[in-house]
Amino acid sequence: MACLLVLCTVMAGAETLVIDTIRGKASRDIRFAIPDFSGGSQGGTIAGVVREDLLRHGAFVQAPIAPGDLQLLDRADIQKGQIHFKNWANLQAQLLGKGSVSGSGTLTVEFALYTPESGARVFGKRYNAPGSQARRIGHLIADDIIAAILKEKGFFSSRLLFVKGDYTSKNVYICDSDGRDQKALTRGTSITVFPDWFPNKKDILFTSFYEGRPIIYKLDMQSAKTQRLLAMPGMNTSGAVSPDGRKLTAIIDKDGHPELYVFDIGGGPRTRLTRDRAAESSPTWSPDGRQIAYASDAGGLPQIYIISASGGTPRQISSGSISKYCTSPAWSPDGKKIAFVAKRGGNFDLFMYDFDSRQTVQLTTDSSNDENPSWARDSRHLAFCRASRRIILLDTETGKESTMIAEGQNCTQPVWEP
Repeated sequence: MACLLVLCTVMAGAETLVIDTIRGKASRDIRFAIPDFSGGSQGGTIAGVVREDLLRHGAFVQAPIAPGDLQLLDRADIQKGQIHFKNWANLQAQLLGKGSVSGSGTLTVEFALYTPESGARVFGKRYNAPGSQARRIGHLIADDIIAAILKEKGFFSSRLLFVKGDYTSKNVYICDSDGRDQKALTRGTSITVFPDWFPNKKDILFTSFYEGRPIIYKLDMQSAKTQRLLAMPGMNTSGAVSPDGRKLTAIIDKDGHPELYVFDIGGGPRTRLTRDRAAESSPTWSPDGRQIAYASDAGGLPQIYIISASGGTPRQISSGSISKYCTSPAWSPDGKKIAFVAKRGGNFDLFMYDFDSRQTVQLTTDSSNDENPSWARDSRHLAFCRASRRIILLDTETGKESTMIAEGQNCTQPVWEP
């Protein structure tokens, strides 16, 4: 699964665009125009990926330019050998992306982003990749646009783990951020669930019933070699790798109750973090590796708690005023938020706890059940499962949703690549 794409020379930009966006206000959407790239046959494919990514992001919309006019303006620029910025600005484009493709076996893509109003170039970059990775170049360009305009991390070039199957057999898959290029990483006939990434992005872990009971395994995605990682007596499940890749937290029931543990992956002492008759579940690490959030029914029904990774007294962050049933916490990469699932009004929706304000907000209100939130690396977007069948992308700042993996594939438990 090694990435073969290489980023090359960065071309100097004239100035940096600053757009005063107002989060959550659709009227402030940034209007872009990106014609198909000139040159090779892959130009339309790559430009199409960039456009689709920006539309899924939530902060961007296409400028109101008819497809025929877009092609006409682009051809005029190419024929004259210069960009007619005034024409693009008159058609309300705040951003203009121009690209060219050369090569076949190995592609070279030149891309530049401009602000038509001033005619300034925001950035220019050259990308090299095998022809089979043309779509990946588009994802990288979209990430670079997001970084340049919003000063946020792009995430469209990152991949997604997810679980696919029915109640008789489930396996772990991997796909691109748009749900394309799906590949099975496990191929068993039993139940395989709870995937997670190692920080090296080459290994993953998962829980499987390969041996008749839940055991946590590690998979090297390059060699396809699988090894036992945690096989204590009883149930071993819900494994999560620490941000430095050295520790594992998991739910173990060897003492008769599902308890939260921390293990040193390289060997050494284990730490039992909870000691009660409650059922713990869904552990997630803080980005600094010092704390773990999890769900526990210590108060009767599940709520969200945080505990030090070295042990101590847990503290509850969800409350019965939000919901009497809260589970599946996911800590954002910037450490500022925890997304979780709560039952309200008869179905499950996504909520978000903000550490700065100490307030909880509801993120989804769909009539179907929304579960398994996972943060993208920008700490703004969530992937989640809706109705135990499809994977949705949510922009938590605008509320915009888009489908990543469509209904009918029975896909659950998405996990973003770190």
